[in-house]
Amino acid sequence: MVDVLEKAFDFYEKREKSVNEFNISRQNIQTIEEQMKAFQGKITREELKSGIKNLNPVLFQKIGLVITYSILKGALEDILRNY
Repeated sequence: MVDVLEKAFDFYEKREKSVNEFNISRQNIQTIEEQMKAFQGKITREELKSGIKNLNPVLFQKIGLVITYSILKGALEDILRNY
């Protein structure tokens, strides 16, 4: 009986950890989406600079998008240079 309870408790802990990680990822994605709204539509050079500065690499790292962040930031900086 004790073995069954330990297994159930382990399962519950793993489930809670997974749910928490999912919720954190979802919050990070929502925050990234908010940051990306700055690049929609027509924007000025200053708005572009500000948007690039506001991109948070930590949020991308938390959900495994390190390369995506690097490519995105590089592309935005190229646009800024050629603006």
